[in-house]
Amino acid sequence: MDTVEFSQTVPRELVHRLSLAEVFLTGVLARDEDTLDIGVQIPRSHAFYRDTAGCRHVYDPMVLVEAVRQSLLMLGHDLFENPFGTKFILRDIALRDADITALAVGDAPTEVVLRCRIVRRFRGREGLKGARLSYTALIGERVVATLEGSMSWLTPAQWQATREEVRATLGLPVQATFTACEPGERIGEALVGRRDAANVVISPLELQLAPDGAEMGTARLRVDTSHPVLFDHPLDHVPGMLTLEAFRQLSLATAVETGALPSASAVLTGLKARFTGFGELDLPITCESVRMEDDGTSAVLRCVMKQAGHTIADGELRLTAAPTEARPI
Repeated sequence: MDTVEFSQTVPRELVHRLSLAEVFLTGVLARDEDTLDIGVQIPRSHAFYRDTAGCRHVYDPMVLVEAVRQSLLMLGHDLFENPFGTKFILRDIALRDADITALAVGDAPTEVVLRCRIVRRFRGREGLKGARLSYTALIGERVVATLEGSMSWLTPAQWQATREEVRATLGLPVQATFTACEPGERIGEALVGRRDAANVVISPLELQLAPDGAEMGTARLRVDTSHPVLFDHPLDHVPGMLTLEAFRQLSLATAVETGALPSASAVLTGLKARFTGFGELDLPITCESVRMEDDGTSAVLRCVMKQAGHTIADGELRLTAAPTEARPI
């Protein structure tokens, strides 16, 4: 049986990356009209996805989310035949049942096959306008996670009109900026499971009471448009992976502060998020996280990101205390 290749990365243009080091996909192999295998290599060393303070022996499952995001872009061009210049919008993304043991760091980069299935094609009056895809992440024959994502796309003219309309509604100049407000103070890196302070994306945590009486962690989003991974190339809005990282960091800090987790040494084992609006770089953004359930070793938290009184993203995360030791299977 043919197998997907791991000998080189796909062209960086297909996944909208400038840095070759940020391209995680290595190839694609069609199984049938609706099923494809996508190769992913997870690096053993990475300034962002391997910058963890307390669980360095386990890969960060967020790298699988990034691989899925890249695959949506690649398939948007290669499979759905959108030309370069097309603007893609991530609508939602999910990670389920990440297997910490299987994601142990070994003596070589880990090769993953994303078995991708096209769940639905969205059509409009002008033809295909988006798609939903599901993924099974495999290391060898072992399922290490399942994922899902949906996207839509716009022509450059449609994108420009949409962005101008959104900014006008907010009372902002229609020409979007590519630089953010002053990021301000950051939370301590150890409190969000990081070693490098440059990877901290939220302000210090504040605890408040949610309307239902639950303890709610709040923080400001810190946007650093010079970050070499989150802003690999110039963007005029908050990227989706920055939103997800803010949810993860705020949830970690909230879970520890409220006693749901013993420490910030925890692994993201589940995630579902929706993106419902653009995060503008020239207006403040706040994040909220509320604990929903916990059992002492894992916690589920609900997150919301707001700008100018409007929700622009929401999600739910599961964090699991990192094992003291993990060995690759």
